Amino acid sequence: MKKLLFLPFLTLILYGCSPSSLEDFQREGEALSRTVIEHLESIESHEELLRAEPTLKKDFEAYVDLIKQAREYQAMHSDEVVSDASIDFSVSDELKQQLRRIYAIEGGREIIERAQQEALVRLDAYTQMH
Repeated sequence: MKKLLFLPFLTLILYGCSPSSLEDFQREGEALSRTVIEHLESIESHEELLRAEPTLKKDFEAYVDLIKQAREYQAMHSDEVVSDASIDFSVSDELKQQLRRIYAIEGGREIIERAQQEALVRLDAYTQMH
């Protein structure tokens, strides 16, 4: 369940390449989440999930890269705030729904967790350093 909560949380704090505000970072995170949703929507079977695992692994690595950039930006712009009104939770909800669907596929949870593993280790190492 912790890993299921990992992705929606990212949607709220993600940032991207050269954004000029926290809202730009948020939009880039939402765009990445939409990409992950598209990848997950195309998966209907265990075999398709196995074939998609390298792509999903790259997606999760991209989340970590965005989080790192976001935290660095936020540290340099600590006075900047994102309005709650600008947060689109529908993307997060759709991502959770797709993950639940994938988890229902035999072995789905294990494959998703395996795809997330390296990214989570990188994020943990980064968090412990900062």
